[in-house]
Amino acid sequence: RAPPSRPSENDPRLASTMAEIRDPEADGWERTDFPIVCEDCLGPNPYIRMQREDYAAECAISSRPFTVFRWRPGNEARYKKTVVCREIALAKNVCQVCLLDLDYGIPVQARDAVLGKEREMIAKSDVNLEYQTEQIARRLEEGDEVAIRDQNRAVGKVRAAELLQKMARKKPYYNKNKAPICTFWLRNACTRADCPYRPCNGDTHMPELTSAPELRQQNIKDRYYGINDPVANRMLAKANESKQDLAPPSDESITTLYVGGIDDRVTEDALKDAFYQYGQISSVRTLYAKNCAFVTFVDRAGAEKAAEECGSRKAINGINARIMWGKSKKEKGPAAAGGGGELPARR
Repeated sequence: RAPPSRPSENDPRLASTMAEIRDPEADGWERTDFPIVCEDCLGPNPYIRMQREDYAAECAISSRPFTVFRWRPGNEARYKKTVVCREIALAKNVCQVCLLDLDYGIPVQARDAVLGKEREMIAKSDVNLEYQTEQIARRLEEGDEVAIRDQNRAVGKVRAAELLQKMARKKPYYNKNKAPICTFWLRNACTRADCPYRPCNGDTHMPELTSAPELRQQNIKDRYYGINDPVANRMLAKANESKQDLAPPSDESITTLYVGGIDDRVTEDALKDAFYQYGQISSVRTLYAKNCAFVTFVDRAGAEKAAEECGSRKAINGINARIMWGKSKKEKGPAAAGGGGELPARR
């Protein structure tokens, strides 16, 4: 039998095949101009230099080649590098470096547990994961990046949003960008005069040495999928401990809740917006001199629902306010008759 003839260089079929091979984007590879990262990973300096290399590594989740960005967020910080591709980060609304939520700065497992929503990206087989990633990439090509992020930000329950505000980091945490601990120093064998690692570089703040051992063992896929994340488990346990139920007082005439620990950022309108969902409000009185306010409901049912839903804490305009039941007029006594508001009932 004669061997099969090879196609000529001018064959259009061969040209089309070679074009697809030479074009990585046709094979689903990612190429972008800027990463999706959180403020913590970018660092405090508004002017940073980034190194970009197209198709330099495989995504830690989807195994797709993607554009890798590398930069140093500070003079004494470690180099940061993206570890997942853009589509994978947008699917969960997380940072491409630390895999924390972009809006609240908390682990995926903690965020999903509070929201009570099912995980959108649950596929783990190569075929299904490739399909889901391809769908997100197609939406990005159509300009739906804002829609994807808004969809992931959507919160179905007000109570969940309040708990997320309590768990969220209020200020950027740049300490996680510090240089690693010198392994030679741990063995008492570091002899370098200009060692760039802690504590040889003069930075003796090393909380990693005293942290729980399980917090140092984090798997990248577990963190992304929100499974067996020790940091998330600790945050959820702490949030559950801090929330205390408010037992309603025996006096049925009390319909006022005391809101403490506030300042002028919490206006009367903000208090009405925070509590109107539980029932009709009769009056709102703020006492900024005493850092407190009083919210009075029309009926007892609204006050009890607010106390049950909020517990002892409620986030209002970024302030974790303290909630307590007010006192009855009999308990206030004649000395407090001119106070203008019901004092909190001590538990």
